Amino acid sequence: MYFRTLIALQVVSAAVAAPPANYYDSAQGRRGAELRQALHAIIRGHTVIPYSSSSFDTSDALRVLDEDPANTNNVVLLYARRSEPKANFGGTWNREHVWPNSYGLDDRLPAASDLHNLRAEDIDANSARANKYFDISATNHTSYLFPAHPEATQCSTDFDSWDPPNAVKGDIARGIFYMDVRYEGGASGEPDLILTESVQRLSNVTNLMGRLSTLLLWHEVDPVDAAERSRNDKVFTLYQHNRNPFVDHPEWVREIFWPRLQINRSPGGVVVIAPTDFTNAVIEVSNQLPAVWRRWNESEPAAGRGFYRLRVW
Repeated sequence: MYFRTLIALQVVSAAVAAPPANYYDSAQGRRGAELRQALHAIIRGHTVIPYSSSSFDTSDALRVLDEDPANTNNVVLLYARRSEPKANFGGTWNREHVWPNSYGLDDRLPAASDLHNLRAEDIDANSARANKYFDISATNHTSYLFPAHPEATQCSTDFDSWDPPNAVKGDIARGIFYMDVRYEGGASGEPDLILTESVQRLSNVTNLMGRLSTLLLWHEVDPVDAAERSRNDKVFTLYQHNRNPFVDHPEWVREIFWPRLQINRSPGGVVVIAPTDFTNAVIEVSNQLPAVWRRWNESEPAAGRGFYRLRVW
């Protein structure tokens, strides 16, 4: 969804639009692994723009995608939440890999130049975040900092994680979900990117990113807005010609990424087993049904049975 002919396209005003009528046809009615497979097939094989080039590259695309609607000469920076002149690229702002380049991208195209994962950012704030995973900061740790950096006053950080501004937490989560589904290692040279709860396993050789439970929470509390839909449309229409399905269909995050409980009948009731990756998971049991809970088997009568949910801390 990139290339030189797109230089002219970038000045066109792109109206917010729904995906093409048949774009997600092969994904409709699918769940879990089948839905993931269908979405991967839909969004792979997109047009690839050079990360950097003497002609059109990702920095030019970001000047359009992250443009400040109040000042079209500027871009809005992801963590700094500051409007910065487009002309200052390379001086005060650069490109941020939301899924860090060192966690499996390794400067290889198409993953390293995927516009769904690149955002305009203050150079110093970008360096301060480095390759920290996303999580709620540990306020009781000696490494805790708020603000995380003088140029990222709405962020906090600790020794290994980065907590971004509330206004973009959902945007970040959905971008990370996209990367996990788009890059499954099937094509030559493409990484198999995997979201995990086990952040202690993150390294520059594992292709892992986290924290999954926190990103699931941020997806829920910061829903898709018009600006995020507009950016998704522009990536599709002007550049890559693929979409972030979790912007178009936020409900698919639950279908693919929420942990599945294994529930087995036993003589004394049921046995509930949480996914092994969710090391911080706690099973809660109650004979009452709060609004946020669901009966484990809606076809069974409620009498004598408990209700279960998975809480991830």
